[in-house]
Amino acid sequence: MNSRPSCCSNPVSVIPAVCMLCGSHCGINVTFANGVPAKVEGRADHPLSPGYICPKGQAIAEIYNSKERLQVPLQKTTEGDWKQLSWAEAIGIWADRLQAIKKQYGAEAVAVHVGQAGVGKQFTSYVERFCHVFGTPNFSTSESHCHQSRVMASRMTCGFHPQPDFMNAGLIVLWGRNPRQSSPEAMQLIKQARLKGAKLMVIDPRAHGLARQADLHLQLRPGSDLALALGLLHVIIKEQLYDQDFVARWTKGFAELAAAVDKWSPEKAEQLTGVKADAVRQAARIYARSTPACITPGNAVELNIEGFQALRAITIIQAICGNLDIRGGAMATRHLPLTSLALKEKVPVLKKAVGQEEYPLFFKHSGQAQANLLAEAILSEHPYPIKAVVIAGSNPLLTWPNVGKIKEAFSKLELLVVIDNFMTETALKADMVLPAALFLAETEIWENSCFPGENRVGAAGKIVGNRACLTNWDLWKQLAEEMGYKEYFPWESEEKALDFRLKALGLSLSRLRQYPEGVVYDHWQEKKYEKQGFATPSGKVEIYSEELEAYGYSPLPAYDENEENQNSYPDEDYPLLLSSGARSMAFLHSRYRNIPSLRRLSPAPWLKINPSTAAAMGLNDGDQVFLESSQGRVAVRLKFTEELSGQVVYLLHGWREANVNILSDDRLLDPVTGFPACRAIRINIRKK
Repeated sequence: MNSRPSCCSNPVSVIPAVCMLCGSHCGINVTFANGVPAKVEGRADHPLSPGYICPKGQAIAEIYNSKERLQVPLQKTTEGDWKQLSWAEAIGIWADRLQAIKKQYGAEAVAVHVGQAGVGKQFTSYVERFCHVFGTPNFSTSESHCHQSRVMASRMTCGFHPQPDFMNAGLIVLWGRNPRQSSPEAMQLIKQARLKGAKLMVIDPRAHGLARQADLHLQLRPGSDLALALGLLHVIIKEQLYDQDFVARWTKGFAELAAAVDKWSPEKAEQLTGVKADAVRQAARIYARSTPACITPGNAVELNIEGFQALRAITIIQAICGNLDIRGGAMATRHLPLTSLALKEKVPVLKKAVGQEEYPLFFKHSGQAQANLLAEAILSEHPYPIKAVVIAGSNPLLTWPNVGKIKEAFSKLELLVVIDNFMTETALKADMVLPAALFLAETEIWENSCFPGENRVGAAGKIVGNRACLTNWDLWKQLAEEMGYKEYFPWESEEKALDFRLKALGLSLSRLRQYPEGVVYDHWQEKKYEKQGFATPSGKVEIYSEELEAYGYSPLPAYDENEENQNSYPDEDYPLLLSSGARSMAFLHSRYRNIPSLRRLSPAPWLKINPSTAAAMGLNDGDQVFLESSQGRVAVRLKFTEELSGQVVYLLHGWREANVNILSDDRLLDPVTGFPACRAIRINIRKK
């Protein structure tokens, strides 16, 4: 057990820190009373979030002090009870079980997944390094269903993943993104831009508060983003609203695109999206004439069957209108270049990762297994048996598609280990549960490229003891040493390991600690492509992608109207479309619903529905109903809202009481990335 830092030993003290609950990295002041966090407030001097703090940040002390927090390693007995273990016992048992499975089935029989809790955290790299040393190709992260599709689509098109320059934009387009709930630091910049005169366009199936304040809101049908993007491209090209000089000099495949979108009139887009043709024309004209303008797509776009191609089309819209890598547009910023901890050469080349055959481009660009195929791989034993799964900071039984299959698959395993702060639904099914340390007890590196024109990196130091928990570094280092891999984790402390990571930047952890506001490691320069071209095979924006073509995919953003598993449109048996997966400011996906102050903000799951839609079905506000899909059903209460139109309903995900992923289908995946289609689920409603 680590002792509490001496800086926290006074009866009352205030320690500056950085919140690591999500990727916003807001500055906070933590007030300690008798060495224990008692209150958390926003830090006014932090450059990314001057004084702001979200409800989750305000609840940090409550999370830390929760009696439900896991404190000791637990092992499930043959009777189904939990037996407490010491850390030495737990790591010894864990190591022995992994070695035995590797000896009998091969290292590939072990799969390791790091969830949202590992996003932007250094421990994800420690886990990946362990997997490489162990020899399994089956390392995966939340990138199987979040963000990676956006990165792939943009990099394969223009060579970089754009960062929107909100502060200098004439027009801001939020496409399937609601930063009021998901990105507080971005919301602050958008507010400032609006005060300076920037226009706002929102593309979203929900008329939420930000959409109602927009200059233009396109309320499209869930899952129809590609159809809308093609309609916008049709107008921009047909009316010659694009930047002709940029297109001529810096794009490849424009003529082919123009021919392909010629049939995508606004009237056709209206049929598929529900957005009026005149609104499609208006949106295209406003965007094309508002340079500089930026489009920022959210998770909602990528979590559909056509998500990858929709994201490609959105990148192309920005490119042909001359908004790439300009001030106020889509900036090409430098990704934090830390020294890699990967040891991929240790993984046998002949053993392919789960999903590598089915989604080769996803594997090529991410280097990871596709977690959405893990349950099927366990049950079918294709491409080989999977006998053990380690889950760190994820709750698949609430957040992955087709929960029924996941439960069945996990019950077939010889070993399931879960590392988390609380006893989640997935942890309850585990053979061993290990408590994870909270970020206040970890040493971390934070990074942010949202601030216009500069990238910052800083240190989030450990300011509180771990109680009985090991840090993530100690956990994986001790496991590696127990298994005989000490030489591959040679650093005597996490601080030394972080110094190794920072070498690529010419920085050290001690230097970062001298600058609470972080260190600017890169200043953005406009139109870098004019000197060095785009980081694509042709050096241009690849509207027509030969790489996609070589792998058997459409080289242009193409909508397959004959696709049998099109999930975006209702059918006779399931006449409604359920949208789910959006973020709530109160929670992080399934996390923190057990925290009283956060639960008060969103006390229960409600199925939101338009009153007219409900009336046509003979349903009333507050009715208890069954929500049914081809995969299962959940019970929930109705709540009327004018935010939704037509045949669209909405349910926040992450509830154990109304688990929306009982309804989702793990067979409905984007053909390029394997991302699940959880933003447009065909459903029916029956009164309970």
